[in-house]
Amino acid sequence: MKDDRTGPALTGRKVLITGATSGIGRATAEALAGRGATVILVARDHDRGEAVRREITDATGNPAVEVRLADLSSQHSIHQLARAVIADHDRLHVLVNNAGVINPHRRETADGLEETLAINHLAPFLLTHLLLPTLRASSPARVITVSSAAQAMGRIDLDDLQSTRG
Repeated sequence: MKDDRTGPALTGRKVLITGATSGIGRATAEALAGRGATVILVARDHDRGEAVRREITDATGNPAVEVRLADLSSQHSIHQLARAVIADHDRLHVLVNNAGVINPHRRETADGLEETLAINHLAPFLLTHLLLPTLRASSPARVITVSSAAQAMGRIDLDDLQSTRG
């Protein structure tokens, strides 16, 4: 295992990270794997997820990195993800809700929800809610929700959360 002295060892700790195949999510996954954590990467694409898993395992020497597939625009997929994680892991010490999108045009999910609202706001809420019993059983546990500066460009129209009027 790579010796990473940027923080305490995390051996025995389990971490789930959404949006883990690029950017902040990938960097977070590699840093935590480097400190010995078991890291569960959530990805939309199997091949990309497996490639990142191999890269992180090679870079850190930590074999405890796994990939779970989920489309965070789909509430059904989020439920499946949570059920699978709970079935395979009796503990979860950190949940990092990192996945997010920025769409220049309105797009709708299979659930009939505006995509940005579904992925950036509803998905982390639902995933956290579903994993909360496991997180509580793993105390001390943490939930981290990542945001971006893009929020400064937007406005919330409480009368049109689905952005049907533009």
